Amino acid sequence: MIKLDESVLKGTLIFSGVLMLFSFGFFWVGENQGIAVLSGVMLSTIFVSSSAWIFDSFKDVENSLFTQIFFFSIAVRFLLVLALFGILLGATKIDEFYFTVSFIISYLCQSVTEMIFLNKILQKE
Repeated sequence: MIKLDESVLKGTLIFSGVLMLFSFGFFWVGENQGIAVLSGVMLSTIFVSSSAWIFDSFKDVENSLFTQIFFFSIAVRFLLVLALFGILLGATKIDEFYFTVSFIISYLCQSVTEMIFLNKILQKE
């Protein structure tokens, strides 16, 4: 069992909030670019935060069950990311370049930050 006292979700949400505040700066470039960047950051926030929620919710179960749940959730979230990414690009008229770049950068940045939070928590044990 993984017994942790800290919340990965809390740290992830704080960092996501900082990224969203930063993304509002793109509205000075243009409204379409600002909407595209904010949409990309929000989409990545949803999926990175769901990963942190899975970790926080199931950290007290047996390690083998946790591993199964976590890897299953990765597959489901990946399919949902692809579906929502396609829907947003196909159904809306946002700037695709700004959206795609902001989504990829935000997703990678938030995922790395989440791993840093996990690593710090695991090192405290």
